[in-house]
Amino acid sequence: MKLLYTLSLLLTVSFSSAQYFVSSDFLGSISASSLAIIPGITPNYGVDYYKVIYNTTDAAGAPTIASGGFAIPNNAPCDSFALGLYCHGTSLNKDEVPSRNNSESIVGKLFASKGFIMCCPDYLGMGDSPGLHPYVHSETEATASLDMLRAVREFLLDSMGIEDNGELFITGYSQGGHAAMATHKYIEDNSLLPEFNVVASAPASGPYDMSGSQSDLLLSNDPYSNPGYVVYLLASYQLAYGNLYSTYADILQFPYDTIVPPYFDGNNYSLDMGDLNPLLPNQLEDLIEDTVLQNFNADTMHALWVALRDNDNYNWVPQRPVRMYYCTLDEQVHYSNALEAESYMTGNGAPNVSASNIGASNHSDCALPALIGAFYWASNYLNSCALVGVDETEVEKEVLVYPNPSAGLINVHSEELIDWISLVDIQGKTVSRVNCEGKDVQLNYSALNDGYYLLVVAHRNGYIQRERIILN
Repeated sequence: MKLLYTLSLLLTVSFSSAQYFVSSDFLGSISASSLAIIPGITPNYGVDYYKVIYNTTDAAGAPTIASGGFAIPNNAPCDSFALGLYCHGTSLNKDEVPSRNNSESIVGKLFASKGFIMCCPDYLGMGDSPGLHPYVHSETEATASLDMLRAVREFLLDSMGIEDNGELFITGYSQGGHAAMATHKYIEDNSLLPEFNVVASAPASGPYDMSGSQSDLLLSNDPYSNPGYVVYLLASYQLAYGNLYSTYADILQFPYDTIVPPYFDGNNYSLDMGDLNPLLPNQLEDLIEDTVLQNFNADTMHALWVALRDNDNYNWVPQRPVRMYYCTLDEQVHYSNALEAESYMTGNGAPNVSASNIGASNHSDCALPALIGAFYWASNYLNSCALVGVDETEVEKEVLVYPNPSAGLINVHSEELIDWISLVDIQGKTVSRVNCEGKDVQLNYSALNDGYYLLVVAHRNGYIQRERIILN
């Protein structure tokens, strides 16, 4: 005899124990065929893409929120995928981030199409996070990334009954290369491998040697193509350390001290680096106050040198595999950053570190081949997906959900005992959950709004099945 459960939103009980997860929004689905946009990369799965808001800490260690985008495979017979982390490149506009479904979100979707739960943090001060972004600040790049992984784990477990397989792959490009390296370093330095089992990381074109290779590039007599990055760096380290200047006039020459404030006020949703760079000189000596530059060059304990060294992440010894990608004509991030890191790491006993030269390309042209390289390298560390704790014979057992679409009444039939059933709306919120008995359940969702939902059916044997349903 079927059990009848009458549900309503008013009686819904929250089962979430989230500490990091705040909210999510479903941003849409994309098919595997639509993701087949790079020659040689054949997506295995379609992808669902979400925005997440989560709890983290700011540069001062105070509580704040951050946002990001994450992608999960949507048509795979699996409950277990590796976690992936993609760290995006420099952005000045707070809306030019993965949670806004921007162009770089396609990287996360591509990785997800091959079998990753792929997380793409916006970083602090970007997206929904308040204030100025602490640009190339290692600690907050790492903490914002790791807290997003924690939040996504909470969301997937509470709302969809999904657990990752316990493995983590990390990659990123440009600033994202710095962030990827910083995150991997933070995990190993803080003994977090039991929580974040890094199987490998692939930073690409990142400024790992901030106080060496990258500073040499900025201090050379050659014009620098992106002087706005220099101001971004100064504003960021003033935010993080508080000891570089009181006003822009202390450190920037006129009229540049009057030009830059709107770009770095923490509320920039319209201006980008392409707007700022043409307004600034390409030579550091024409941008920075003479006395500041002289003091910086003369004193290795200058506050800016100390900040730069604090954000070096080439000088450590990873115990997990690292492969860096670089191009020899990169005008924004000198390729010696990767070579210095490789030399230091291997010279101090790192077991599996390499720097891969992928050609004589500039910074922009290097991005695609670098990420393709990381994509293929990741496949060496990706386990085949498998249902968690379920015998292969049980995979064939079918759960029937009918009728679908439905006016409200949904019948569920299984060959195994059902433990609980939850309903997740299109924003990823669990709107109802009930404990069950037996193999046949009838559910009444007539009090809910019409639309698309995900029905999560959990069995006593640990097998979880998900079905998309339509209420109308």
